[in-house]
Formats: sequence, C-alpha cells, structure tokens
Amino acid sequence: MNTFTAFIKLIRLPNLLIVALTQYVMRYAIINGILMSIPNGIEIELLMSDLDFFLLSLSTVMIAAAGYIINDYFDVKVDRVNRPGTIIVGKYIKRRIAMGAHIVISSIAVLIGGYLAYQLGNYKLVSIQVLSVGALWYYSTVFKKQVLVGNVIVALLAAMVPFVAGLYELILQHASVDSTVNSLLFQIGSNASFEEVRFDFLQVLSNCMVWILGFALFAFLSTMVREIIKDIEDYEGDKKYYSNTLVVVYGKRVAAIVAQVFGVIMIALIGYLQYQQLMNKDMGSFMYFLFTVQLPMAYVVYKLQTDTQKEDFSKLSKYTKLIMLSGIVYSLYFYYTTINA
Repeated sequence: MNTFTAFIKLIRLPNLLIVALTQYVMRYAIINGILMSIPNGIEIELLMSDLDFFLLSLSTVMIAAAGYIINDYFDVKVDRVNRPGTIIVGKYIKRRIAMGAHIVISSIAVLIGGYLAYQLGNYKLVSIQVLSVGALWYYSTVFKKQVLVGNVIVALLAAMVPFVAGLYELILQHASVDSTVNSLLFQIGSNASFEEVRFDFLQVLSNCMVWILGFALFAFLSTMVREIIKDIEDYEGDKKYYSNTLVVVYGKRVAAIVAQVFGVIMIALIGYLQYQQLMNKDMGSFMYFLFTVQLPMAYVVYKLQTDTQKEDFSKLSKYTKLIMLSGIVYSLYFYYTTINA
C-alpha cells in the first residue's frame, strides 16, 4: 500500500463524504426546501454564500479527518488486537507524520472557523471548531477509556454535523429578519401588517430549526447505538489495555442492553414523528421511516439480545451505519415533497 492510499484509508474518506453530504442536504434540502415551500410565489433566499458554506463544510470534514488520525495514533496497540489488518499509523505512515498531519489539518480547520465567525460578525462561533478539535483529542487520550463518556462525546460531535449546517444560516436569517419582512411585504402586496408577516416568517425559521434539531437528535441516538456496538466488538483489545469502556466494566450483556435502550428511544421518537405524518396524510414519509429506519433498528435491537460473536457485532455496526445514511437520504425526499406540495 502506498502512502497516498494509506492516508485516504486513515482519514476514512467515505465517512468524510457522508459528513459533507449531511451538511449539504441540511442546507439545500431542509432549510432551502422549507424556504421555497412558502406559497404565492414568495421567494426567500439563503443568506450564507455558497463559498462560505463550502468552507464551513470543509472545516467540519477536516476536523473529522484530524479526529480519525489522532484516534488511530493513540490506538495502535489496541488495534493490533481488535483490527490487526487495518493498522495504518506506524506501518504505512510514520507516527510523527500522522501527528504532524493532525496538527496541520486541525489548525487550518480552526482558522477557517475564525474566518467564518468574522464573516458572520460573531466571534463566539469559532469556539465550535476549537471545542470540537479539543474534544476529539481528549476523546482519543482520555474519554474513550471511560464508561459511556467517550460514546457521548462522539455522539454529540455527530449531532453537531447537521446542527452546525443549520445554525450558521439561521443566525444570518435572524439577523436580517426586518429587511426580509420588508421584502416579503413588497412581494405580498396586500394589507398584511409588518408584525403579522414578521411573526409568520419567524415561524418558518422556527420550523427550519425544529427539523435541524430533529436530524441532530437522530444522529446522536443512532451514533450512541453504533458506538456501544463497536465497543462490544472491540472488547478484547480494550480489556487487554485497561480501557474502562461500558462493556469492559459491566460486561457485554449490560452494554447490549444500554444500546438497546438508545435504539428503543430512537424508535419511539420516530414513531411520534410518524404519528404526525399520519395526521397530515403524509404516507410517503411514514412508509419511508418504517422500512428504512424503524424496522431495521428494531432488527438491530433484537439481534443485540441474541448475538454473542465479534463478527455479529461487526455486522450490526454496519447495519446501524446504513440506518444513519437512510436518515440523511430522507432529506432528499423531504425536499421533493415540500416543493411539490
């Protein structure tokens, strides 16, 4: 394996593409879809430029890539037990090169975050990139060896992927509410008052945020299930090198039950969403969630009760990843049905 191919494997390029896809569908399918669905030909444009959004997505992808690098850097010994065929650092890429790549990539991501914070006039926003880089470092060195702490950190960072994509745009939209309302009044050309139109527009932005938070919660819960399954899969290596993960401290049965609990919570919440869809006669969305999320997650929950082998948990991890991808793809269906309603 040459160095370039090894580096692509190290940063998990397919996973990075999913991160970018997630953020782009949040922007163009969810937020833009809702803004385009306003009746009477009223137009509300996205305010964050395409270039700035590309930079936001690039910084997110770079932070994720740097996280994979630093995680593998500190996990060489454990991976020799858990995944001996996947070791990159120390075998194809020198350890000092890996550490240097992590520092450079993380630094560029934070600099991009600083530029975007300047563009939005809110310097506090750069803390998102700084805290994400710090969280991934401490996850690799400390948190992943503690009961559930590492799992929660990774799940929160997964939830930040869709959330950040919506946050930046909605900050700009809220900052320009009055000028947008004036434009809407001109487009409407009726006797509607400024306050009424402003209230309606804020409701639209609130609806955008609800959907973004919904995707973030989905990412959090599905990631929790997958991370615990991966910990069960990695039990032997974690136990040998004294990682106090949930499965090492309390055993595989307890870890499986905790993963099942998160899976059931996710099924219940999506069930509530499906109830709302039935009330709105949205059978397409109802059936989509039933066959791509509900039933597959129910299968994972069931298999966690019966499976015992490492290979079984490896398959369940892949199934859960497919469920996560299905949740992202729903945004495309949402866009299609929203603009054609």
